[in-house]
Amino acid sequence: MKRSFCWMLAAGAAAWAWADTPFPIAAGTAAANRKAVEAFKGAAYWKNMPLAIASVDPMSGWRFLPDRMPNGGNFTNGVSVILAQGEYENGAVCLFAFSDLKDVEIVPANLGGPGGSFPAANVDVKVVKTWYQQGTAWYGGFQSDVTRRILTPELMLHDEDLIHVDHEKKDNFVRLDANGKSRYSWLSATGPEVDYRPIAEPDQSKIHDAPAPKPFALQKDCFKEIIFTFHAPDALAGGLYKGNFAVKQGGRKVGDLPVAVRVLPFKLPKPMTFRDLNRRFLPSGYLSCQTIMDSPKLAANLAAHGVDTAYAIGGINSAAQAKKAKEILEKNGLNTDTLMCVLPGCGVGTSDPVKDTDRSYEQHLSVSNQVTKAVAAIKEVFGPDVKAYGYGADEAPPAFVRAERATWREVQKAGGYTVVSTTYHPYFLFNLDAGNIPRQPRNQSRINVDAIHAGNPDFIAAWYGDPHSGPENPDYSRRVYGWLTWRNNYDSFCQYIIFRNDWSEFYVWKEAFLRGLMIAYPADHDVLDTLAWEGTREAVDDIRYGTLLKQLAEQARQSKDVNVQYLGRAYATWIAQVDFERSSLDSLRMEMTDKILRLQAALAAKK
Repeated sequence: MKRSFCWMLAAGAAAWAWADTPFPIAAGTAAANRKAVEAFKGAAYWKNMPLAIASVDPMSGWRFLPDRMPNGGNFTNGVSVILAQGEYENGAVCLFAFSDLKDVEIVPANLGGPGGSFPAANVDVKVVKTWYQQGTAWYGGFQSDVTRRILTPELMLHDEDLIHVDHEKKDNFVRLDANGKSRYSWLSATGPEVDYRPIAEPDQSKIHDAPAPKPFALQKDCFKEIIFTFHAPDALAGGLYKGNFAVKQGGRKVGDLPVAVRVLPFKLPKPMTFRDLNRRFLPSGYLSCQTIMDSPKLAANLAAHGVDTAYAIGGINSAAQAKKAKEILEKNGLNTDTLMCVLPGCGVGTSDPVKDTDRSYEQHLSVSNQVTKAVAAIKEVFGPDVKAYGYGADEAPPAFVRAERATWREVQKAGGYTVVSTTYHPYFLFNLDAGNIPRQPRNQSRINVDAIHAGNPDFIAAWYGDPHSGPENPDYSRRVYGWLTWRNNYDSFCQYIIFRNDWSEFYVWKEAFLRGLMIAYPADHDVLDTLAWEGTREAVDDIRYGTLLKQLAEQARQSKDVNVQYLGRAYATWIAQVDFERSSLDSLRMEMTDKILRLQAALAAKK
């Protein structure tokens, strides 16, 4: 009976207007917001438009909601962005409508500057969709109260009607498109519902966002966040690029949004570890329900977000599979030196040394033979120096970690490498090649990581959990996956999980104590971007800025000019002692940019 009721709701959604139900803003709140916004109207560039515009920080830890004046919103200036050559960077605005408006658009235009123009084609425009999430939304990953539903900004959509939100019932629906027909599927089932899995796990091949921005609606006296993604061409000259994006309503231009983009005169390097500038830092994360082997669009999305060494590419057991994997990786600029979880699983427990009387002896031999063949096929295609990893038993207790040693040794004899998620065990992780260790990176964690590196400098130390993915807050993602990881001498972050196929926030059948574990959402053999996913990219870029600063500081320290030496020493000292846990990340980025430019100038002057 309850399943029939679920699908009645879904069928009902298909009959509704594609837009959300009206947001229930209180009359007093609406009046107060209008008064506050109109106080800026006199000299504002939007004074003759049917809407107001406030530029906001796209990585803010503040939730921009329909009934809240945007914290830090600037109602007098347009959008301003700073980015390096080849870098992606976000800008955002909150729009406020003085009356109900349909078919609103913000249309990018070329921005003029010293290199000719910053092309409009390199600017993407999306609506930040607010929908209902479980009780710890924005801040945590654990279930607290499935009856508590928090309106949360998260998804970045070209077509805001892909998701329908019922504000009265606080329910979410996703549109499924197949065979020229569309219907909405209910996402808000809770544990007591019968047969909830088809609801919680919609067929992602039927979930299609529009390929380009579509017009959106604005509700009277309410705010809506719009996010821009700028991508600087690699060869674009540094300097300031300015212009206007057209604001349209009903197909008619109603005004201009001023936009200024400063392109920095340098490219960012690949991220390197803080402990050793000769070692790659490996942004990573677990994947589920699709891999780059069957979803090439996913590979492009991972590359655009700097996550170039994800678990897992997909199993590689033959030269043909290796060639396919290499083609996809190279096409998208993903890591071809370190291949995580491509070998057969090596989580087989035996005695050590192994005995033919062990219960898992035959399995041990089988894995050893499979790994030998897989390693040979991978090295044939990728070259002799490639590092291909097999995954051990996930989150195994200490006794079983010890029991896996004999199988891990066979993997290593064959020229492969081992990786597993396991708690830090100080005296027996020495025979692992990479480990994903639970808990956030902190000072105590750094002590443990340094101890592992002391025994094996090549060990790849990553972390996950505390909490698992789930918080939608982009500031959180940027902070924990960025400098908090890098400065504590980790070699990687590898969160569990970038996405799964369960979209429901209100009951996760796999782990009922958790919220839905999502940084991004699977759709159409790709993922839908989110604020947290953009925060992850910013985290990687913060590390890339830090890497460039360290590289330039090291060059300066080797200079024959004592003043340049001093500058390099000063900036190397700064990057090693700055308070990265409490500093504003935007301020940290600006400080790094300033120091990079100063070092570039000093080094160029002495050539």
